Amino acid sequence: MKSDSNAYFRTGFRLAIPPALVSGLLVATASQIWLDQPWSALWYGTAAAVFVFLMVYLTAWLLLEKRLHQIRALIHGRPFRLNNIARPPDMKHADEIDALLHDTEWSRDMISREFRKMDEAENYRKEFIGDISHELKTPIFSVQGYLETLLDGALSDPEVNQLFLSKAMKNVNRLIVLTNDLMEISRLETGEFKPEFTVIPLNNLIHDVIDSLQYKAQQRDIRIVFEEKETNAFALADRNQIRQVLVNLIENAIKYNTPGGRVHVTTRFSSPDRSKISVSIRDTGIGIAAEDIKRVTERFFRVDKSRSREQGGTGLGLSIVKHILESHREQLEIESKPGQGSQFRFHLKSADHHSDLISA
Repeated sequence: MKSDSNAYFRTGFRLAIPPALVSGLLVATASQIWLDQPWSALWYGTAAAVFVFLMVYLTAWLLLEKRLHQIRALIHGRPFRLNNIARPPDMKHADEIDALLHDTEWSRDMISREFRKMDEAENYRKEFIGDISHELKTPIFSVQGYLETLLDGALSDPEVNQLFLSKAMKNVNRLIVLTNDLMEISRLETGEFKPEFTVIPLNNLIHDVIDSLQYKAQQRDIRIVFEEKETNAFALADRNQIRQVLVNLIENAIKYNTPGGRVHVTTRFSSPDRSKISVSIRDTGIGIAAEDIKRVTERFFRVDKSRSREQGGTGLGLSIVKHILESHREQLEIESKPGQGSQFRFHLKSADHHSDLISA
């Protein structure tokens, strides 16, 4: 590639030659007419051509050289400072070169952002596929092991075959749950799963969720206590998505609790104008270390991997909760201390103050 200086010299040269030739010809013709001396006319014409050439060339150099250099630097990705040369095309004193420089810079930045997004998407894809492969291996290999053992002769033993088939079925069910969670979090993360805002009686919904989880809580000797601070708590939210948030949080509170423990669910208005409703799920379980709190909403992250897998956890529950709340423009708040339990809290818009969002 030729140097910038050659390119700029040719630009100035091309701009200067036509007016220089025209000026020289005009001066020579006028001198011949007025003086009637051919050699004097040729001399004046040549001097005029050289003078005009130098003036046009130097003017072009001063006006164009730096900005053309900056445009080339933008195109080839070389770093530089604009030093207030690049002005938006709508500025009062901007010319076409300023506009071209501004548009080139904008295009370069836009392309860079798109490439960064592509790199992030590719890294996310690789990480996601790696996580999925890792999570699928355990139940698949377990099912394979049980079936191979049965085919190797254990099928004829009634006690063994029932046990192994039961364990294989347990892992198949885990695969089904994992697949459903993967499909849901994929829709949430890509923005495909949009919330449908409706007015929901929040306390009634919480009662339904608690009733559906009572059997699981009783099996683990856990008591669920619902403290209704507000009897008329109507929220503006997606009923099915908020139901899943409640199920995931209360189920986690049961799963990571200790025998004889409690799960306290509380609803209350969290602002003086009653525009927000706060929902809190607090347990008396094992708690979460401070360094793990920021990571518990990551996909497939588990504080206790062995215990989570034994209890059928996919590592996606809190990540799904996070994405659902973000689609409602809310955040999940977590407070926890090891051995003292955890508290998960989120807020929802009160239907009384945000009825305008129903049609949004």
